[in-house]
Amino acid sequence: MSKIDRRSFLVSAGITPALVGWESARRAERIYDVSAAVHRYRKLDSHNHIFGDPRRVIAAADRLDIEKVAISVPITKPAEATPEAIRAANDRVLQAMKDFPGRFLGQCFVNPHYRRESLEEIDRCMDAGMIGLGELYTSVRINDPQYFPIFEKCIELKAPLMCHCADNRRDYRNPNLTGAPGCEDLMADNRRDFRDPDLPGVSRPEDFVEAGKRYPEAMLISGHIGGGGDWEYYCKTLRSAPTVYADTSGSVTDEGQVDFAVRCLGVRRLLFATDENFETGVGKILAANLTEEERHQIFFDNFNEILRKRSNHAN
Repeated sequence: MSKIDRRSFLVSAGITPALVGWESARRAERIYDVSAAVHRYRKLDSHNHIFGDPRRVIAAADRLDIEKVAISVPITKPAEATPEAIRAANDRVLQAMKDFPGRFLGQCFVNPHYRRESLEEIDRCMDAGMIGLGELYTSVRINDPQYFPIFEKCIELKAPLMCHCADNRRDYRNPNLTGAPGCEDLMADNRRDFRDPDLPGVSRPEDFVEAGKRYPEAMLISGHIGGGGDWEYYCKTLRSAPTVYADTSGSVTDEGQVDFAVRCLGVRRLLFATDENFETGVGKILAANLTEEERHQIFFDNFNEILRKRSNHAN
C-alpha cells in the first residue's frame, strides 16, 4: 500500500493547495494511507454517465471500489431531445446494464415537453430494470407544471428523480462572468437577471425548493453541488426543501464544500456521486471533516435506502 502525506493526497484528488489554503494544508500534513482510505468504504455512485465506452466507467469504479454506478445518457440540447432520440439514449443504458449485470443502475432520461411519450418511456425503462429517472436536463425547469405528471408517476413507482441543477446567477465577484459553466449560452447578455422568466429550462436551487414543497413525497435529487456557480448559495437554498436530496458530484472541489453541505442539509440528504470525476468525487468525501459513520452514510447508506424502496438496493 502506498502512503503519502495528506496534502499530497488532496492535490492528487484535485484539491489544490491554492484551494485548501497553504496554512490549513500545512496543519493537515500527516501520513495518510490512501489505499486503505479508498477501500475502507462501500460506495454507490448515484450520478454518472456512459457517453463513451462503458468499460471505462467500470474500470474507474473498480479502482475506487465503487460497487454500483447509476448511469444515464442525457441529451443536453432541448431541440435534440426528441422521443426517438430519447429512446435510443435509454437503449444504450439498457444495453450497458445487460453487458455488466449488477454493476450499472440505469436512469431513464425523458423530456417533459412530451408528456405521453415520457410516461410511456418511464414504464418501458422501469419494466426493463432501471431504478429511476436521471439526469433530466435543461428542457424544462423542475418546478414547471409539465413535470407534475412525471413526479406523480415516480411517486407511484417509488422511483427517484435526479435532475441537473445549476446556479446560473451572475458571479457577484465579477459581473462580467456568468455563473455555472455550461450556462454561458443561456446568459450571453449579462444584463439579464437570473430570475428572468424567459431563461431556458435550467433548474435552479429555488426551483427544487418549489418542486419539493409541492411534492414532498417524491424522491427528488438535485444534481452536483460542485457543478459550478455559488455552491454555498446552492446549499443554503436547499435548506428550505427538507425532502430534496443533493448529490456531491461536480468538478469543483473547493475546501469545505462537503462540510458546508452537511451543516446546511444534514448528512442524510447527501448522496455520493462522481459525474465522471471519479478520483475527485471520492477525494472530496475523504478530505471532509466527517466521522466514519458519516462517510459510510454518504458513500453508501443514503442512496441504498432510496434504492430499497423498489428493492433495488445492494445487500
